[in-house]
Amino acid sequence: MDKDNIKHIYERTSKRIKMFRKFRKLTQEQLSEASTFSRGFIGNIEGEHTEQTFSLGVLYYISLKLDIPIELFVKEDITEELKKYGIEEKNF
Repeated sequence: MDKDNIKHIYERTSKRIKMFRKFRKLTQEQLSEASTFSRGFIGNIEGEHTEQTFSLGVLYYISLKLDIPIELFVKEDITEELKKYGIEEKNF
């Protein structure tokens, strides 16, 4: 991924939203109900073939509902933090 491309941050963040949602054993529908965002919107955020943009406020609210610090969605390397949660990124 080209780090100078704005899409890079959306791609990384989207993958992590999906990873942490699955880690919390939530479906898109359950996260939708908890966050008040539509299931379609969450699906578009997580989708590999969609380019759904979203605000910092949306990311903050999702991070609260998943009980994951917001910085873990955007920080470049979160290897150590994932170890603390017992997450192996490749499993998601």
